[in-house]
Amino acid sequence: MSTAPKRGLGRGLGALLGDPSPLHGGAAAAAAPGGPPLVDAIRQIPVDRIRPNPHQPRKTFDPQALDELKASISEHGVLVPILVRERGEGYELIAGERRWRACAALKRSTVPAIVRTSDDRESLEVAIIENLQRENLNALEEAAGIAELIDFHDFTQEQVAQRLGKSRPAVTNALRLLGLPETIKALIADGALSAAHARAILSAPEAQRIELAKRAAQLGISVRALERIINTINHPPAPSGKPRASQNGPEDREFEARLRQKLGAAVQLRRGIGGGSIEIKYANETDLIRIAEILLEE
Repeated sequence: MSTAPKRGLGRGLGALLGDPSPLHGGAAAAAAPGGPPLVDAIRQIPVDRIRPNPHQPRKTFDPQALDELKASISEHGVLVPILVRERGEGYELIAGERRWRACAALKRSTVPAIVRTSDDRESLEVAIIENLQRENLNALEEAAGIAELIDFHDFTQEQVAQRLGKSRPAVTNALRLLGLPETIKALIADGALSAAHARAILSAPEAQRIELAKRAAQLGISVRALERIINTINHPPAPSGKPRASQNGPEDREFEARLRQKLGAAVQLRRGIGGGSIEIKYANETDLIRIAEILLEE
């Protein structure tokens, strides 16, 4: 007996949702005699029988964006069905919580949905992909979702990177944000600091990170300016009368910046007669192992 090929999550929601027919009528596309439906049937599910996914990576919902979505649904209806799975006497959301919330706020009795058989790992993975494609998660929400895939659902960093279309260093650097102090995490969650600011701060001495984050948020310091400040902290000017061994040019500084971005660590290129060295600073043994994994990655 032949088995239908499993859809790959790495291709995103298109691979999961197929190409739904227009919502009017709510039926699946016609299939060849004796064959399976070409797409999943869209059903009208009672709004009050659906509950949120407890593993939903998004923790905050922008009120203004939700109001705009409510206005759109009020005028045009739900143009893209939500994705749910059966749980107990009702349904659990896999993707589409904003649309479900908007329908509940509008006191709609039903919402168009596709019902899927999905385990916890697939449900979480789709929730992350759906949010990344439709409305970006903030950096901490994305990192928390990635961490849950790794810690509780046996994904490797390489597998997560492939699923989300990211490089492994990008996944590694995202996870590092979870180790920041709560004060800095709050600034990221509020939008006062970007993920790029946070990655720059990770290369600063641990004792100075909170103060640097507060200054960057209050003064609106750019990422590039913040990197220069941190570079000065990590490599203070030589005492008066003792110039530094080398003065790197623009290309060398750009090279250092690219290495800092990739490694999430302070980096300095030192040139000498006939050669030179690259200095990479690490905070502790865990940080050293992290950097080594990136450098030795095949």
